[in-house]
Amino acid sequence: MRRLAPLAALLLVPGSALLGCGKHLGAGGNPDLWASSTIYRAKRANKLVVLMEAEFKPFTWKDGGTLVGFDVDLAREIGKELGVEVEFREAAWGMLATELIQGRGDLIISGVTATAQRALEASFTDPYYLTRTIALVAKPRADDVKTVADLDASTRRIVAQKGSTGEIAAKRHLPRATLDTFATESLCALEVAQGRADAFIYDEVQVRTHASLHPDTTRVIDETLSIEPYAIECRKGDPETVAWLNLVLATMRRDGRLDDLYKKHLPGVRLPSQGG
Repeated sequence: MRRLAPLAALLLVPGSALLGCGKHLGAGGNPDLWASSTIYRAKRANKLVVLMEAEFKPFTWKDGGTLVGFDVDLAREIGKELGVEVEFREAAWGMLATELIQGRGDLIISGVTATAQRALEASFTDPYYLTRTIALVAKPRADDVKTVADLDASTRRIVAQKGSTGEIAAKRHLPRATLDTFATESLCALEVAQGRADAFIYDEVQVRTHASLHPDTTRVIDETLSIEPYAIECRKGDPETVAWLNLVLATMRRDGRLDDLYKKHLPGVRLPSQGG
């Protein structure tokens, strides 16, 4: 009973009194991590604002003016778990992180790869999808290219979306080639399809989509440059939101909802293993 008595007494102490005894400072110096979290504030506002770029089929894109895709459905499932409305706000790829940091959105769910460099300015959940980075190659301009290594030459021109992991992979694996970046995925693909570049380095699903749209002028090299983990991007210093989102993702894996999204939006796509 002596061991139980202090605990019983502690339970009778108001929460505000406990907080005053030992404040745990959260983001912005707020003494209550939960009350200062994105998820808590979204719950109170009855609205979760999700930032995304609407040019990344099949994850985020427009169908007849309506925003659709894997990430759109994922965001809505998160909204259901939180019991709030989901509002989508579009931004250019290069502006998504800035919009989040400046508070114009709560989360980024837009095919964002979690990298060590990006994690210096933002926090990420566990991955909800793994993709390979591969090459879209021009025909007939690069007909002599058989492997990725053949692209690593000073005579080759490579394109990538600015700020993408495709750009990082190109710099790492093709340092001798000339690398040019463009603001959007479609502009990069067009450079290859129209024969102005030898290759476009990007995520597998999108590369294969562009190859199917331009079968006469492009082809795919089925060789992995890197494995990219897509994750939800959150503001730095918000562990409560990251932990809650990880729980939701784990629940969706167990109850089959994540598999349903794979089947709906990525039919026939081979998912890389966690180990690469």
